[in-house]
Amino acid sequence: MLNLRLLRETIRMMIQAHQDNIPPGAGIIVVRKFSGKYKVLALEINGMLDIPKGGIDPGETALQAAIRETSEEAGITNLNFLWGMQFHEYSKLTTFIAETDQDPIILPNPHTGILEHDSAQWVEWNILYGNTKPFIKPAVTWAKGIIERTT
Repeated sequence: MLNLRLLRETIRMMIQAHQDNIPPGAGIIVVRKFSGKYKVLALEINGMLDIPKGGIDPGETALQAAIRETSEEAGITNLNFLWGMQFHEYSKLTTFIAETDQDPIILPNPHTGILEHDSAQWVEWNILYGNTKPFIKPAVTWAKGIIERTT
């Protein structure tokens, strides 16, 4: 019989080793008002939802990387940081919140020429939360809480 404690520890160590190899990244929870209610930008890839995010290049701050990634991945350049420059850090991802009045457009990665997402859409918070990767969920919860407390 397989020792479950040993299996759990092995899996934990494998996950930690993978996370140790992931470089720091940054992204933005982008929101837009529709009929007086905020919806959040969701980028779709292989049936999962994502936010605009990516690695922090050498010499770049987390905010600079987040703005660059939002432009590269969603074509959104008009960002209003209504809630200030506060940020959320979790699992090597630094996340900011910004409002826009632009529609997203999926563009090829300027370095590889590859489309990194299949589509973009404005969704309710629970749709993004329920269909994204676990390491993004804390940022979604954080951003939603801030926006709901201040609007």
